Amino acid sequence: MDEMRPYPEGALERLQDAERSILGVVDALCRQNGIDYFIDSGTCLGAVRHGGFIPWDDDTDIAMSYEDYQRFCELAPKALPAGYSLAVCENTPGLTSLWAKVFLDGTRFIDEVSMEAGCNQAIFLDVFPYFREERDPARARDQKARCLRLQRMSYLHGIAHPKIPSDASLRGLKATACSIVHHTIAHAWKPEELSRELLEVAKPMEPSERWFNATYPQYGTYDADVLFPTRDISFDGMTLRAPHDCDAYLRTLYGNYLELPPAENRYTHLPRVLDFGDGVNVMEE
Repeated sequence: MDEMRPYPEGALERLQDAERSILGVVDALCRQNGIDYFIDSGTCLGAVRHGGFIPWDDDTDIAMSYEDYQRFCELAPKALPAGYSLAVCENTPGLTSLWAKVFLDGTRFIDEVSMEAGCNQAIFLDVFPYFREERDPARARDQKARCLRLQRMSYLHGIAHPKIPSDASLRGLKATACSIVHHTIAHAWKPEELSRELLEVAKPMEPSERWFNATYPQYGTYDADVLFPTRDISFDGMTLRAPHDCDAYLRTLYGNYLELPPAENRYTHLPRVLDFGDGVNVMEE
């Protein structure tokens, strides 16, 4: 996570405008093709608590069932309008995530992680796959543990120097271990292999009626009727899809989500390079 410091004047507002355009394009694609999705994590929180973007937020997230995720990833390369593209680890060198992103082509949003990983990341929307949890509790724990391990492997595949809190115990030893693991993973696996394995290990043998995000399984499990059927919600004047019970969803994820966090916890994904398509890095202005 990057240190909290401000964007140049007007840059965050321009970034949010660009991200709204991606949301609108993806919403239209999903509605036209019968793909069910819902705004996820901070985007859902923003819609409920602020009626749109959290004022300091600088990314957007949606999620969908694995079946809809598969259809979305198959359709998007041809169905997205000009100027937008689907980014996955199979077609985007250096991408450290095992979920899909929709890029606003011609732009650049390069943070410390993507810079070290060599990913020419654009302004983006995250698209997360949700899976049913295993019915058996022991299998469910193993299912989510394996998913988390693969996502961490993907992250360390791209970077050798993840941020470790300055007050963490054995910080130097942990930094050395991360560097060793990075080089081991980078030589032994390809990102697309990790992606395929994640989508396989997340599939339940005996599915329950509880769902989780396979790429962030540590952030909660939801009863089916919390997520589905999805419903319309207002987001900065747009109409998007949201979890069926936003209150239960957000309380699972954030606890008392209506209380604003202290200023020091209002972090962003502040990039080193932010280019809106004109070749100018506004972070250097």
